[in-house]
Amino acid sequence: DFDANGSVVRHDMYESVINSNERMTYTAVRQILVDRDQRVRNRYQHLLRQFELMAELMEVLRARRSKRGSIDFDLPEPEIVLDLQGQMADIVRAERNMAHQLVEEFMLAANETVAGHLKKLEMPLIYRVHEEPAEEKLADLVEFLATIGIALPPAGKLRPRNIQTAIASVKGTPEEALVNTVVLRTMKQARYSEENSGHFGLAAGTYTHFTSPIRRYPDLIVHRIVKGVIHGRYLTEASREELAEGLPASAVHCSQRERLAMEAERDVVAMLKVRFMEDKLGEAYDGII
Repeated sequence: DFDANGSVVRHDMYESVINSNERMTYTAVRQILVDRDQRVRNRYQHLLRQFELMAELMEVLRARRSKRGSIDFDLPEPEIVLDLQGQMADIVRAERNMAHQLVEEFMLAANETVAGHLKKLEMPLIYRVHEEPAEEKLADLVEFLATIGIALPPAGKLRPRNIQTAIASVKGTPEEALVNTVVLRTMKQARYSEENSGHFGLAAGTYTHFTSPIRRYPDLIVHRIVKGVIHGRYLTEASREELAEGLPASAVHCSQRERLAMEAERDVVAMLKVRFMEDKLGEAYDGII
């Protein structure tokens, strides 16, 4: 439960069964909330009030996260469009509309709530951590941004809020993609750890991966811990110690597999991009270097 400022005032954790009465898509939700498409709104009339309330809460949560200094990148991602035969038909810019933002904000809220709940209980856990960038990298960032007129505090005093402000200041300008890319390259990679060192990019003191539009293995580890807490499995010191023993190796393993999966995905997309451009040799295009 949230209050009007977006603070969590109460939360429950219990085993449940989800009964899906509608199959919603990102596109349909966008048509309801952004396009105000009357045909689609009529079709989902019984859900309109809920969606509008969700959109209102999403804006409140976003503003709250922004205020604390969470960094929100908006870099274009390629989406490979396949035809009915599974052949590549096009490469387009992946859409990130209000429907995606709804899922993102509620997912972040769930992850933070679960992490905070288990930390309060002093439960061993796999956290999603994102350490502060190295000071020399921050110094390079400060120096570079100064050349395009963006002033930041010295590296030692730089906080996520300062970086967020810099990104916001170039939104909609020709420098936007450049600044986003350079800031992203300054960051360390997020990873899984049994030690809670906070999440720099989200400006969150405690964070884990409990839920997401895709189901990751670390989510399942956290689910098992939550389920164990609900069923009273970790009431003794010995049971907690036994759980804690296996977490460091699991965290390292999950971080490595995530890195490997990302590299594989990048390789596949790069291969498909080259294949897409194969019949366009000799043609001229605008590009960003």
